[in-house]
Amino acid sequence: MSRDRAHELDAPDLYRRHDPAGMGALIAAFPEQVRQAWRLGDEWDIPAGWRQPSRVVLAGVGGSAMGADVVASLAAMHAGAPVQVVRNYRPPPVDEDALVVACSFSGETEETIAALEASAAAPPAMRLAITTGGRLAELAATLDAAVVSYRWDGPPRTAFGYGLFPLLAILRRLDALPVERDDVERTIERLDEACARWAPEAPAAANEAKQFAARLAGRFPVIIGADFLEVAARRWASQTNENARQWAMHAALPEADHNLVNGLASPADVAARISVVLLDDPTVHERNRRRVALTAEALTAAGTDHATWTAGGVSPLDAIVQTCFLGDWVSYYLAMLNGVDPTPVPGIDRVKEQMRKNASGAAAGRPEASSAS
Repeated sequence: MSRDRAHELDAPDLYRRHDPAGMGALIAAFPEQVRQAWRLGDEWDIPAGWRQPSRVVLAGVGGSAMGADVVASLAAMHAGAPVQVVRNYRPPPVDEDALVVACSFSGETEETIAALEASAAAPPAMRLAITTGGRLAELAATLDAAVVSYRWDGPPRTAFGYGLFPLLAILRRLDALPVERDDVERTIERLDEACARWAPEAPAAANEAKQFAARLAGRFPVIIGADFLEVAARRWASQTNENARQWAMHAALPEADHNLVNGLASPADVAARISVVLLDDPTVHERNRRRVALTAEALTAAGTDHATWTAGGVSPLDAIVQTCFLGDWVSYYLAMLNGVDPTPVPGIDRVKEQMRKNASGAAAGRPEASSAS
């Protein structure tokens, strides 16, 4: 497939045919979702007795865990409370000064429900569920855990703002993560600007999202995030999997320069089908920015198609969120070029249904639990 296909994405009829559920509208609503999500966390009543946590454990999987991944990436750069993301059934041991947060859009995710339930075996700790409801909210009530509840009419992966910004606001208020209010407000302003540039109405000639989609169509996308942009690379890959129903993988710098770079040219038929996107930003560590350039040179030498995206963020938070937003649009346009409806996730639904049928109660302690995230 040729990157010249970008002009196909200027045809309004393409969206009417392949996006009957309105995924494009949900992506375009992301800036406003972020505003509401930040306000939700900023105004939520913190329970009496809550304090600065000694550590933060965030439990979640799939789209519901993306916000947790961003929080952990930001926390690793600051001297606040250590943050650990658990994408599984068992949380690590915690003490009474820990904050355990279970993140599930549906409130029905068996791994997340199990992790919150297991955390109750530890000494009393601060516990929180962020969800639209379901069994997770019910379990939180029985454990005397707090709940941040929200509503969003869309698939879990489109609620990324609710997965991230209430967490940021609450951790800021608990002095667990240094987040500047001005930084958040500027990030939202830049999301508005980006939406105008990347939405379907913006012509392909000046629309970077359409151009990236045309470049990746028919290829195996490999998204490499420099430094803290690894989390954005993960989002690009997972959105490509879910929205475009297309293979994609992510990697990170500097790690990729210690393994992946050595295998770029072989096997030749695979290398010829790969297209690499390198994610960069001025706020990335200067040595990793040098690695972006050197990795691009290695890709050129291997004859592998590649391009670099430089976010131009005003902060790491801004760079991550802008880059994730671009990836959402790219995955949407890939779905259009692939001729698929970006909303259904039949592969995920099949696994979920099989897990329901074969549940024995041993994994999650609840035979009826589902894997919805």
